Amino acid sequence: MNPFAQSRQDRVGSLGETVLIKRISEWLGAASPDPPAGIGDDCSAVHLPSDKSYLLTTTDPVIYQRHFDGHLKPEQVAIKLLNRNISDIASMGGTPRHATLSLALPNHLSIDWLKHFYIGLSQEAYKHNIQVNGGDVTPTKDFLGAFMTLVGYGNERILERKGASVDALVFVTGSLGGSRLKKHFNFEPRLPEGQWLATQVGVSSCMDLSDGLGKDCAAILLDHCNATIDASRIPVSEDAHALSQLSGRSPLDHAINDGEDYELLFTLEPDQDYDTFVGHWKTRFKTNVTQIGIISKRVASHPSVVFSNLEEKIEPTGYDPFRTP
Repeated sequence: MNPFAQSRQDRVGSLGETVLIKRISEWLGAASPDPPAGIGDDCSAVHLPSDKSYLLTTTDPVIYQRHFDGHLKPEQVAIKLLNRNISDIASMGGTPRHATLSLALPNHLSIDWLKHFYIGLSQEAYKHNIQVNGGDVTPTKDFLGAFMTLVGYGNERILERKGASVDALVFVTGSLGGSRLKKHFNFEPRLPEGQWLATQVGVSSCMDLSDGLGKDCAAILLDHCNATIDASRIPVSEDAHALSQLSGRSPLDHAINDGEDYELLFTLEPDQDYDTFVGHWKTRFKTNVTQIGIISKRVASHPSVVFSNLEEKIEPTGYDPFRTP
């Protein structure tokens, strides 16, 4: 069977990532359990009844001309690969421990490039106390990609994407936008922050921002909920302002839609005291945390996520790698 479609409507690119993932879940049927064990969260989380902990598994690639190009050093490519996987485990409050790596390598790839890729991976893995336990290599004609599976552990309580009640507050760590200037390959996963959030009973949902606030925010909502995000409170990064000078788009547009921020988006239940929570955060972390919105009861006629106080027209789409013109 020819794997490629002639008609645009028959191509995976016509679906968009969200619909594609939903279709994959439907095709898998009973073979894929409900989240967090199955599709639908940052990691697969399988409960280990023997010690009341969770086995966390995630997988993410880096692909040449998609996630990196020749401007990056091979060490930077390897660090990005590992850290974008670590970020998934951080969002569930877990601890990463074991990685496997499969490589698709064109025959004309430089040996020196590959050597320094592994040197960078080794150094970053050592920093996070992660073992690289093996993998696979396969030759290709022109395609270069590295595919990592990372396994970690969560304690008795993990953070899932969905769980926020009506009137819960929406928070984000750090600042957003402009990641393609440098942050997409030069970021520190929010591991200690995620681990601490998992110990706070009032934190009801969490995910990492990889596809942009405009797209990812809807993923934390239960079916009966909407979210209102106050655009004036979104922490816009200096890189978003710098990129705006080159792109002609506003800094806020970059903050909402760029993706690859790798910050944590989470919710705090309404019965928790805001000042106490933020005070405890500030005593533990130098990372900024900002309340940017609130969860509300679902209104069918409204979009699932509404951006208030927008002083310009911005379409909050985020980044969708499967979106085609």
